[in-house]
Amino acid sequence: MIKRNQARTIVLALLLAFACAGCALPSPVPLEDGASSVASDFVPSGASSGSSSGTYAVDLTDMAGNAIQLSAYPERIVVLDPGDCEILYAIGAGASVNGRSLSCDYPTEALALPYATVDGRNDADMVLLREPQLVVMGAEDAADAELVSALSNAGIPMLVTNATDVNNLYGAISLLGQVTNHTAEANTLVSELITSIAALQTKMSEHTETVYLELTPLADGMTTLGGGNIFSALLAQLGYHNEFEDQQGLLQVTQDQVVGRSPDIILTSARADTATADSSTPDPFLTPDPSSTADPATPSLQGPAEILARAEWAQVDAVKNNRVYYFDPALITRAGPRIVEGINALYTALYESRQPEFS
Repeated sequence: MIKRNQARTIVLALLLAFACAGCALPSPVPLEDGASSVASDFVPSGASSGSSSGTYAVDLTDMAGNAIQLSAYPERIVVLDPGDCEILYAIGAGASVNGRSLSCDYPTEALALPYATVDGRNDADMVLLREPQLVVMGAEDAADAELVSALSNAGIPMLVTNATDVNNLYGAISLLGQVTNHTAEANTLVSELITSIAALQTKMSEHTETVYLELTPLADGMTTLGGGNIFSALLAQLGYHNEFEDQQGLLQVTQDQVVGRSPDIILTSARADTATADSSTPDPFLTPDPSSTADPATPSLQGPAEILARAEWAQVDAVKNNRVYYFDPALITRAGPRIVEGINALYTALYESRQPEFS
């Protein structure tokens, strides 16, 4: 039986997909000191070319409460958030994207687009070089006061999204559909997501176990995600808890912190090096390299195997129970159309205690 909050998700999403044209936003909250606020269960307000005023082709409010008024649908869009990039392509608006951030690496077509970044960081001059008619950004990008100021001074409209849960993901999809004149395609995508997620929710149950996501390995300084994001929302939807949901944003954590919390399940973005793993038996005919200090019989471990071998982690519940899995972080940290693939993979790891398969 679908739980009350799950049923609420489905009802809200269905209302969004099929009746958004007549819906209104809660009172918008303006940007303050570069930080954006998001109304819960966001539904895009406004209209496209059929608006009552007839003045603008696009007249709506974004997820930060900013008014977006465009005389024509944008044909040159710079997108900075990877989830938004995936949405734009999924609803058929990819042809209008002419610039991206380094993190916008999916779908394959996006890789041909020029960067609007320098050394992986958003750069106002690079964004302006693309001569955008609209810049689509997430809340983290909108908190970059220098970037926002430069775009404002140049008269470039900015649309802010912030899909911290599934309901707001539906709203972000519809918002991007409206601003690009792909409303029908956006509603179709929302409907497909609703159907897929509703089917999965019938198999969910409440759990007390916690999940730790290791975005960067121990050797590079461990980072993870706290609460208030799509990753934590997906775990909650599956009945589990993010180990660090009591904190917010991207976190740098220590071994002592993780070991002390003893998460039940660990997901790592580090994939096992199969070539290295297969070379555990040294070639007896191979002449050793005298300059090498590594023992060829003990190759370095990567991915889940490296975590399972950490001596200090021996008493961590996930390590003791061998519940450490590689996971493609893009599927669970980006609010985009591949979220269903992410939920299915999470189900495999959390409910079936198996390593999910990724292409």
